[in-house]
Amino acid sequence: MSVVSTQFLCDAQDTSCIHRIPAPGTFCAATGEASPTALLRIDRTGRIVDQIGGSGMLPSMRGRPLWELFHEARNDGSGWLAAWQACGRHIVSQVWHLIADNRPLSVEFARLPGDRRGHCILRVSGMTPDDNRLRELSLLAHAAHQSGDAIMITGADGLIEYVNPAFERNTGYTLAEAKGRSPGILKSGVHGREFYARLWRALQAGEVVRLVFTNRRKNGELYHEEKTISPIRDAQQNIRHYVATSRDVSERIRAQDQLEYLAGMDPLTDLPNRRLFTDRLRHAMRRSRRMERPLAVLFIDLDRFKVINDTLGHSVGDALLAEVAARLRGCVRDSDTVARLGGDEFTILLEDTGDRDAVSEIATKILATLAHGVRVHGREFFVSASVGVALYPENGQSVDELLSRADLSMYRAKTAGRSTFRFYEAGMDADAHTDLSAEIALHGALERREFFLVYQPIVDTHSGRATTVEALLRWNSPTEGVVPPDRFIPLLEETGLIVPVSRWSLRQALRDLHSLQRARPELRLAFNLSGRQLRDDTLVSDIATALADAGIAPHMLELEITESTLMEDIPRSREILEALDAMGIHLAIDDFGTGYSSLAYLMRFAVGTLKIDRSFVRELPDSADAVTIVRAIASLAASMGLNVVAEGVETPGQLAQLRELGCHRLQGYLFSRPLNPDELPALDCFAPVA
Repeated sequence: MSVVSTQFLCDAQDTSCIHRIPAPGTFCAATGEASPTALLRIDRTGRIVDQIGGSGMLPSMRGRPLWELFHEARNDGSGWLAAWQACGRHIVSQVWHLIADNRPLSVEFARLPGDRRGHCILRVSGMTPDDNRLRELSLLAHAAHQSGDAIMITGADGLIEYVNPAFERNTGYTLAEAKGRSPGILKSGVHGREFYARLWRALQAGEVVRLVFTNRRKNGELYHEEKTISPIRDAQQNIRHYVATSRDVSERIRAQDQLEYLAGMDPLTDLPNRRLFTDRLRHAMRRSRRMERPLAVLFIDLDRFKVINDTLGHSVGDALLAEVAARLRGCVRDSDTVARLGGDEFTILLEDTGDRDAVSEIATKILATLAHGVRVHGREFFVSASVGVALYPENGQSVDELLSRADLSMYRAKTAGRSTFRFYEAGMDADAHTDLSAEIALHGALERREFFLVYQPIVDTHSGRATTVEALLRWNSPTEGVVPPDRFIPLLEETGLIVPVSRWSLRQALRDLHSLQRARPELRLAFNLSGRQLRDDTLVSDIATALADAGIAPHMLELEITESTLMEDIPRSREILEALDAMGIHLAIDDFGTGYSSLAYLMRFAVGTLKIDRSFVRELPDSADAVTIVRAIASLAASMGLNVVAEGVETPGQLAQLRELGCHRLQGYLFSRPLNPDELPALDCFAPVA
């Protein structure tokens, strides 16, 4: 619909609109038209009730019938009466001819809504529909020329007919250079023939194609562009042209590639990290089960490495770790995986291992290789290691079981005198009895009111005030006192008790928030969701009920979920998170950077905040790798419009570094340890605004 038609529709839907235009030229000025315009109010019989504007184009016709002015408004069933019946509440556009000189004029008319008399309003102008179409084409041409996105139009044969200035800036090719040539001038060689063949088949079938291309500018530089290609059809629905709009997304792609690399690889040793190792182990276990071939996991910890690192500095320690990584790679086949889990801990995945003797040979080879002197920074060091071995399927049926039992075996090797290896044995599970006792005690702990909540503020460094408090669960055992959460929360998960305990925790946290909001009405609550809860069919309704009972608006609640939890069941997670997002609840990814860290997955979810894991913050500001990771996360989040929270902030140096990297919502002991709710108002970050 043209601008004029839109203006006319607004007038036609207002019974008093005829009185809103004080002068004949006002309407033309408002719509940008050069031709004069007249507004006529017509009653049901076709008589002109009121007339404004149009001097020099129309004679004064107030009180006279419309058919004395236009041929097409003749007083019969095919004239005015038919037009009146056709318009209804919609705009009808026609070309009518003046009786006086047979001059064609553009006539748009619509019935006035709410007018019981059935009056209509006509807008008469010297512009015909063809003139309007020419104006719209001119507007489209100006829009394409001034668009910030690159625009390219080709014929049905694929040859370029038009490019806009944004295309010229992005590619380096001018319109004169590109016109008449194929878009293949931008080919980089990254995409193969089949890629372009599929693209061309889709376009010829009339499909709209959206892809990210790696193209080459005129100067030879590679760049990434997000492109949408659409067919343009004629009146007979034949494809006559294609229009492609695109924007340069090179920075976003580079940031994502760097983050994905850092998320899966250890920058120091260039080995897979824990995330990638566990992913490979999971796939290897499936292959092993299918092909009935055993595999082994070796858990390696360097003996007394901490002494070297603390005494001689991180630079020596890092160089030593890099050399150890290279030696470990040299001890196994290319098909095996060597990974660094963190610190001085390494793991090795051996597929199709044969028997224990074969694994023993490799473990012995590793110990012997590491025992040779290592020269770093002009000094020679002798490194030994303790190795634990767990076998699949003999020693465990899951990734966590194998890793934990290989880890347990490694500690047995250390207690046996170091520089040795041990296979996992069932007797090593004695510590599991302690967990069993804790599990038994957890049953009934909720009823006995042994759980309580503490809160840690999340501070906005711009204002120095707490914007959010995170609720943290604690257990006061009658026999052990306050039990660390890393001991009892995994047991709650395993037993399913996490669901009723979390249900109680959320209700209690919302009640505490309601009390805190009396002094700080803008304060929000962060609350952790577990994987078990995402599988609970009553989760969404439970949360809605808890919010209503506490009198808390949904947007004051932010739910935190770890990456690994989201990825356990992507369809289910997306369904739950979309329902929560629809309620107005904010969603955050906890421990970001330690899991998948892939926007290809995360953008499937309604996520608003990324919480940078404390393991990266702990290394600031001394670790260049940690700085790189945090900067990448902050940059990527900013480009996608996401908030960032850094947790585990403990020193002024970390605070300064995080602010420099663009992280301004921080959490950690630097601001406050977790406190009871009645202790929070005493904190500086809870002080009233001066």
